[in-house]
Amino acid sequence: MLRSAIFALLLDTVFVAGLLFVYQDIAWRTAYAASVHSACPSPGCAYTSSFSFGVLTRIFTMSGTNVALASPPTLDWVQVFALALVVVNGWLAYGLYRGWSRRPKQGAVAAVAQ
Repeated sequence: MLRSAIFALLLDTVFVAGLLFVYQDIAWRTAYAASVHSACPSPGCAYTSSFSFGVLTRIFTMSGTNVALASPPTLDWVQVFALALVVVNGWLAYGLYRGWSRRPKQGAVAAVAQ
């Protein structure tokens, strides 16, 4: 039981680290849309960025100066990592519950011994 708890803790650490990297990527994308770059060379034409979400999918859109650029639907890693955290911790909780429910009661052990 301790081994599965340590395993779940390690997986949680990996998933949270993955979430941090995904959030950095999202911050980079929104900062790029608002900055001056090759598609928007003058300071006054910064794009406005937005995200549209579906079940495990995300669409990134940059719009401004009569142009809208949209990415194809991509896998939303935030939702994937959140789902993985729920599954791993649910699996651990179920294992703990199953282990506690199989443990015999003190009165039942004494009755069997007599």
